[in-house]
Amino acid sequence: MKTSQNPLLKAKNNPVFPLDSIEAPTIRVAKNTHKREIRDLRRKETAAAAIEGFNKEIEIYGFTKGQFSIIDIIEAVLEITGPAHLTVSTWTAATTDVSTVIEFVQAQMCSSSRWLVDYTFQQRSPELAKRIRDVFGADSIRVGKNHAKFFMLQNDEWDVICPTSMNLNFNPRFENFMLRNDPDMCKFHQAIFDEIWLNQKPSLALARAGVIEKHFAFEM
Repeated sequence: MKTSQNPLLKAKNNPVFPLDSIEAPTIRVAKNTHKREIRDLRRKETAAAAIEGFNKEIEIYGFTKGQFSIIDIIEAVLEITGPAHLTVSTWTAATTDVSTVIEFVQAQMCSSSRWLVDYTFQQRSPELAKRIRDVFGADSIRVGKNHAKFFMLQNDEWDVICPTSMNLNFNPRFENFMLRNDPDMCKFHQAIFDEIWLNQKPSLALARAGVIEKHFAFEM
């Protein structure tokens, strides 16, 4: 029998990840007590209008045409929560949006920040990565093969999390987001971030792609 030459049908030699070395909790069960609002936001012009009425009891799912960015949602949430620590996970970020976060710091809206970005971000935007480090500290960035997109805003009163399709840039396409105040969800992601920050040296962001990929496969 002749074997197929189609490369898509060939067996793949994928690395085996040492899952038993992951320290963050793998399963958490929490009761959903939020009132969910599903909003068609294709005609809303601003993020503030999109999340109008958001509070600790309401979960908002929004579907947009990209007429506002995730940074606009962050700003709108900060107007509700007051100054908070910002956690960002993104594939990429635009100069304007990072500059806006820096303005949040200068206006004392954002107390501190941590950034989990794709390892190509450092290669594509080294000056932008440097600006983040200059403002938030050398320990503020970690890298991996990252496509998870969400932000968290946390202070003594709020634990807001927002999974989203949006990167930290303006992109006028269909996008979605889920916004809620959820301490359990924030604790879950915070534990993962704490483990990543503990196990990865800040200098890894400047390493060769192969070194970062190896770290991602076996250490993250």
